[in-house]
This record gives sequence, structure tokens and C-alpha cells, in this order.
Amino acid sequence: MTVSTFALVILAAFIHASWNLLAKKAAGGAPFVLLGVFAVALIWGPVVLIWGWNRPELITDFTITQWLFLALSAIVHIAYALALQRGYQTADYGVVYPIARGTGPLIASIVAIVFLGEAVTLISALGILAIVSGIFVLAGGLGALKDASPRARAGVKWGATTGACIAAYTTIDGYAVKHLLIAPILLDYVCNALRAIFMSPMLLTHREEIRAEWKKNWRYIVIISIISPIAYILVLTAMQTAPISHVAPLREISMLFAAVFGVKLLREERLGEKLVGAALMVIGVVGLLWR
Repeated sequence: MTVSTFALVILAAFIHASWNLLAKKAAGGAPFVLLGVFAVALIWGPVVLIWGWNRPELITDFTITQWLFLALSAIVHIAYALALQRGYQTADYGVVYPIARGTGPLIASIVAIVFLGEAVTLISALGILAIVSGIFVLAGGLGALKDASPRARAGVKWGATTGACIAAYTTIDGYAVKHLLIAPILLDYVCNALRAIFMSPMLLTHREEIRAEWKKNWRYIVIISIISPIAYILVLTAMQTAPISHVAPLREISMLFAAVFGVKLLREERLGEKLVGAALMVIGVVGLLWR
């Protein structure tokens, strides 16, 4: 991996942790998610249009199978966004974010081992152990066994739920890109457009809440809608010049950024424990991806 590619991945990790920090500060629910998908559609629409100007066949010639995968991905992404925001409403950012990022690879690996018959190596077993240990530390360590706070329990619950969604959409999107040959930028944008369509009934049923959410958090919504896709594009660019097996674990350094952001910028407590827990999860993810 070249220095420039390394820098791209670190920058992507920083941006990813940063937009999640903004999402935590907004602490919005479903109306926040709805406004976000509409904002992405409007802001990134011209970019995708310019990109696809000389590639109209990539946009107009989707097969039924491709549309089914796009729709399924959109549904899972909605569940992911709602679970993530619920976690940020009820628990610490420095707990929810690392658990969400770490349990995705953990769940994917367990499914592969149990249902697909993949071999369990020493490195993968140690990786699973490290992730579980990291979750344990983030949840409060030994004290959680006796009297876990509702906030810590909520962080584990919603972080793990978000991680399960990450595992699901990663599998779906990976198949769509590799086997159905959908361009990544198109996959991301069309899925977002479908999310907007699927959530649009809320415009009629939650009109006042949506108006209030926009008035309260429009700055966060616009900023997140701009920088969130950039993080994704940077990772894709890095994967064009470096092995995925190198890029994927390196981007999980975002967990450490999240632990520091949570304490320094949100005044959350337990910096030492959160750094240890996040570091264990980073090590565990590396073990799973390099098994």
C-alpha cells in the first residue's frame, strides 16, 4: 500500500467517524433519516448525472435481479440508519459507534463459519475473542456483570443491531457490485433514491415532526449529506490501488477516532476504557479479515 493510498483510507475513516459524530449531536430519529436521504439525492444528483452522462446504459438497463438487490439494500440501509440514530439518542457515541463497526465483521464471520462451513483458524478465533472482549469493555467491563447502566445496555443493544445491518448490507452490496456488476457510485445513489421513495409516506404522516427536525438540524443534515458519500468514495478509490484485505481493516481505525471524539467533543466519560475497547475491536476486525 502506497503512502497516498494509506492517507486516503485514514482520511475516509476520519470523515466516517466525523459524520457519525454530527449524527450523534443531532440525535434525530426517523425524520432526521428521511431528510438525510432526500438531501443526498438533491446534493449528489448532479454529480451522478455528470458521471453517467456518457454511460446511460448503466442507468437505464438494470435487470429485475439488479433492481431486487437495490431494493433489498435500500430496506436494510433504512433499518441501519434508524437503529444507528436510536443508539445515538439513548447511549454514548463512543460505545455505539465502535460496537456497530466491530460487530458487522464479527457477525459475517460467524455466519460464514456456521452456515457456509468456513474453517476456524487460530487468527480468526483470536479475532472473534478480541471483538467480544472489546464489546465487554465498552459495555462497562466487570461492573456491567453486576449492574450495567441502562445507557450501557442501550449502547450494546443498538450498536449490535446496527452492526447486524452493516453485515447484511455489506453482503448484499458486495454481491451487487462483484456479481451483478453495478457501478459502486450508482449503487450508492440509486439505493439512496429508493430509500427516499420508501420513506416518503412520512411526508404525509409526520409533516410537523419533519418540519421541526429540519429547523433544528438542517446544518447537520446538509453537512452529513455532503461528506458521508465522500468517505465511501475515498474507500472505493483506495481499493482500486490496494488489496481490499489491507484497506478494510485499516479503515476500522475510525473506532479509535470515535472513542476520542466522544470524550473530547461530547464530554463522554471513560476515555481509557473506550480506547482499550475500540483498540481490541480494531485488532479483532484485522484478525477476521486477515484470517
